[in-house]
Amino acid sequence: MNVLLNKRVGIFAFLLIFSIQIFSQINIVSGLEGEVYNQFANDIKNNTKVNVRVYTSKGSVNNMLLLQSDSIQLAFTQYDVLNSFGVDNPEIKDRIKVFLPLYNEEVQLVSLKSSNIKDITDILGKRVGMGGENSGSNFTANYIKSMSGIEWKDVILPFASSIDALINSEVDAFFFVGAAPSYLLMGLPESIKSQLALVPVSISNKENSCYAKKVIPAGTYPWQTEDVSTYTVRSLIVVNTKHVNSRIAMQMDSLYYDLKNNLNGIQLNKYSHPKWKSVEFSDMDGINWPVYKEEYTMKEKVLDSIGWLAALLSFIQIYFIINKLWKRKHEIIVAESISISAMFISLFINVFFAIKNISVGGYAQLSGNFLWVLASTVSLLVGMGLYVNANKGTGFFRLLLKALNMERKEAGDLAKRFFQPSSADKIIDILGRLAMIDNDLDDKEKQYIQKFADNWHIDIDWFKVEKYADDSGDKYNKLRNSLQAYLKSSPPKELATHLIDVISLLINADGKVTKEEALMESELVGIIKKYLGKEDEVDFFKVAVVPQNSNQDNAIRSRFPELDRVEIAGGFAYLTEGFYSEDYAEEVSMQYRAFNVFSVVFKPRMINKFEDLGKIIDEEKKNTTE
Repeated sequence: MNVLLNKRVGIFAFLLIFSIQIFSQINIVSGLEGEVYNQFANDIKNNTKVNVRVYTSKGSVNNMLLLQSDSIQLAFTQYDVLNSFGVDNPEIKDRIKVFLPLYNEEVQLVSLKSSNIKDITDILGKRVGMGGENSGSNFTANYIKSMSGIEWKDVILPFASSIDALINSEVDAFFFVGAAPSYLLMGLPESIKSQLALVPVSISNKENSCYAKKVIPAGTYPWQTEDVSTYTVRSLIVVNTKHVNSRIAMQMDSLYYDLKNNLNGIQLNKYSHPKWKSVEFSDMDGINWPVYKEEYTMKEKVLDSIGWLAALLSFIQIYFIINKLWKRKHEIIVAESISISAMFISLFINVFFAIKNISVGGYAQLSGNFLWVLASTVSLLVGMGLYVNANKGTGFFRLLLKALNMERKEAGDLAKRFFQPSSADKIIDILGRLAMIDNDLDDKEKQYIQKFADNWHIDIDWFKVEKYADDSGDKYNKLRNSLQAYLKSSPPKELATHLIDVISLLINADGKVTKEEALMESELVGIIKKYLGKEDEVDFFKVAVVPQNSNQDNAIRSRFPELDRVEIAGGFAYLTEGFYSEDYAEEVSMQYRAFNVFSVVFKPRMINKFEDLGKIIDEEKKNTTE
């Protein structure tokens, strides 16, 4: 196997890992489409280099519920809503943190000028819009009702529907908690705006530190002619630190500093929401809740100190390595003991990480990168034999090619030391099936497998291997089962880790990667990583087979007894075992659909209960019909 291929595969794998890390997505739930939370979220997205995806929602309570799922990292919410969650579940403070404080939101009670509602006490016995279900407005309106002692008739309806309900006399007034002026209220036709009135909100029994008195100045809305007294509650962006792994943490910190360091720029941007002008990220007055960066400040200081200590130790380590190497640089045996490919890989890795550390300000790590670049460069020159007396007069590139050619011949040594003979037959079976997965046994693939067989003294029946050719999808299952049979023999984890590299090298042996090989590589690597206890590094998928009638239900139970039957909304579904490649799961799904039954691929980690699976199935059916 050509050593240059080894290098290209190593570089590709590193770049893939690096790109995944850099382009990790942060998901944030905002609020109603076009309202302030949603506009703020989009302003954030437009003022950071971090990949942020914005989702709309019903409001603060809905956001707090969504924040519990493993797909959301950030959420907008009201402080009173957050505080209530903390009262009901005190341990939530261990994972839910204030990412950044925002502005004050006004409690707005809206009625008609023609009504007799001039004060909050006048809504006694009236029909009052309370905001949508799971919205912050609904939460705050219920609190005001309980504390004021005023009884009115609750009408649950979203803010967007409240104006029509008010004009059509379906409600007498409605509550809305949000930044004044409201985008929706400002955008109404003049014929409707002229009918509206803000009603003062004042309660004598206010025993909650989440609220503060506030006056909405006259002229805030064109139809508002007088100051209106009310209350405000702080809006916040909160983060679920349970969902912030090491990969997301760097992006989260970048987002945090992008916003903190560029707040003035956001406020001056003519496209930003005007409410940004009242934001001060350092203002945590009245907010009794743990903050995100406070948790990480000490951790960052410790890690930074460790980073500089590591850089110092690296300098000492590299000094001793180069000092000893430099004294013996003229010896041929020393030159031949250095892997040129390993030094090239070290150079690429440290250069790429240096670029990354420059971008994130990791100067301790950056110094370590430069030291290893220096060490790798010196080792590369010595390993080429540049200083060997016998090579004087030989050109640089000729020496480089000579060293690479020698290493290419030695590359097969990995096979000699790879597995114990007891598992060798299983490895040969895996490699043979993998080589034939595209129904084509290339000579280079054959030579690669033969190296293993020769070193293990195994006679390969190539005629049998060629019979692995199969145009059906069953060949994928047989290869997968072959790997699982090997892992059931409990090989050492170090050897299982090496198998990932062997699979990659075999797939690339002929210089091309077919779609069948790519499909199986991701699935096989996922199975091995699960064996290694690294499930978090791979995705996980299942296939749900859904009978459309009782005949199909009986047929699926009879034909596929290995499937797990679960109850979902609207019926039953049969679930397969887990897969580690979405493409592989889709291939399995197509095999089931060949029996004229409906099937769909889903991520078990993305659903909290089987009712959610029913929604995914219904959506897929709808897309299939369309």
